[in-house]
Amino acid sequence: MRKLIFAAMLVTGGMMASGAMARGANITMVNINPTNPVIDMTISETVETLPDIATFSTGVQTMAPTASAAVRANNVQMASVVARLKTLGIADRDIQTTQINLNQQYDERGGKQVFKGYEASNMVNATLRDLTKLSVFLDALALDGATSFNGPIFSIEDDSPFREAARDKVWATAMTRARNLARKAGYNNVRVLRVEENDQEQGFAMMKMARVSMDAAENATPISPGELSIRASMSFTFEMVK
Repeated sequence: MRKLIFAAMLVTGGMMASGAMARGANITMVNINPTNPVIDMTISETVETLPDIATFSTGVQTMAPTASAAVRANNVQMASVVARLKTLGIADRDIQTTQINLNQQYDERGGKQVFKGYEASNMVNATLRDLTKLSVFLDALALDGATSFNGPIFSIEDDSPFREAARDKVWATAMTRARNLARKAGYNNVRVLRVEENDQEQGFAMMKMARVSMDAAENATPISPGELSIRASMSFTFEMVK
């Protein structure tokens, strides 16, 4: 886990530095001997926001007596699905093939495995940047031959402003709590000795995912994107001061 560490240099405290201060991501580690009691705490906060992109996978499975026939049929059907994705506004860069399979299929008859044919499958991942079109996409893909649809996974294309807002909430909560604890202990204020941002929590988004069966006979499929929770978490050391 990457740690971003800030250390306040106390004039009266003993101090030992290791490592070299450098530009970029290099960090100087500072060990400090505070003169007053310290407070250690870890704070996590979240901010809520609406998603602006949806990622889903869709594909085609076809059966045929021979491998070549299964592949040919799959290619034709999958080309129709990909063409539909593009006509509905998904760019080439947002369509990625993820899986192509060709397998023999068997039925169980009288305790024996009887060859059924070949199944070819092709799956792509796609990113939709206009969520108002999601139901239209699902219905259109079904009409154009898609036999599976997994997703959507809702997310945010650029979550940096929301992560920064979550950090601001963490700082405000930590400072308020630390000052309250210091006053209970007979001190007037606190100052920060150490901050560690925990990457395992930073920018964590609660992403909603739905599995939808393809049925061209259905009316427009209702899909609700909901909200995402983006979290920041930091660990602090405060010195209590008069």
